[in-house]
Amino acid sequence: MWVLRSCKRGRGCRVPSVQQIGACAQGDALVSHTTCNEHRAHQHRHASTSGSTSYPTHLPLNFLQRGAVAVLSAIGAVANPARADLVAALGETTGELALRNMRLRMQSSPTGRRILQDQPRVTDATLEYARTMPEGTFGHAYAMFMGDRNFTAGERPPVRFIDDPELAYVAARAREVHDFWHVLFGCHTNVFGELALKAVEFVQTGMPMTALSVLGAQWRLKPEQRARLLSEYVPWALRAGARSADLMSLYYEEHFQDDLVELRRKWRIMPAPRVPRRLIVDAPAVPVQPLPT
Repeated sequence: MWVLRSCKRGRGCRVPSVQQIGACAQGDALVSHTTCNEHRAHQHRHASTSGSTSYPTHLPLNFLQRGAVAVLSAIGAVANPARADLVAALGETTGELALRNMRLRMQSSPTGRRILQDQPRVTDATLEYARTMPEGTFGHAYAMFMGDRNFTAGERPPVRFIDDPELAYVAARAREVHDFWHVLFGCHTNVFGELALKAVEFVQTGMPMTALSVLGAQWRLKPEQRARLLSEYVPWALRAGARSADLMSLYYEEHFQDDLVELRRKWRIMPAPRVPRRLIVDAPAVPVQPLPT
């Protein structure tokens, strides 16, 4: 059993155990908001006195805590891929090298550097702006995608376990533009479509979490779905991910007014193959006009 230990960095602070930190990050009822808030307050004071930088939702982990959160999140995410909080925690605790490589690619691109400098956030205001775009545009397709599913732009879990603030932004950016990728690639939002898009993300980002999601959660599919995923959609994802522009260096918000088909062609996006109706469950499809390969 994980126990609560006294903070060695100062008196009066109680550092949550691995289980409690994980529960706090996941929104479960295993730890009180008071404990989490006290810990954040202490980290803010510690950052101020040490001269280090942080961000409001940051929860530092030691090596053992990081490993435990990664393992517990992996188990939970495989059991329930719809738990975005668990998937997020897994990505944050296993993806530092991939995030650093993503940042390097962004720094080598003029648009990527501008994104790192501006640090735009995808919020409900972004979605409201997309709703003003005419039919046929990327912005309109994004607004329809979100509206059909009753999604809101601000419902993504915050980044917590990444120490470097700029890397934390890169992780947040990847999380927030995920729905743009659904629209551009025409991937479903059920388990089948999410796994297909996760395979694209693995090629593009190298995040271990994306590969683990595909390897583990595929067993939640029916045999026919799993066979289709492995024989058709994973090969498509490998080609699509390698062919498209660097997805992290695209300023999507500046292209809401662009024609969706033309934008796919410009960014070398290969929309996903059509999913047979018998394999589709739980969500409407994203309209897709296939591009020549």
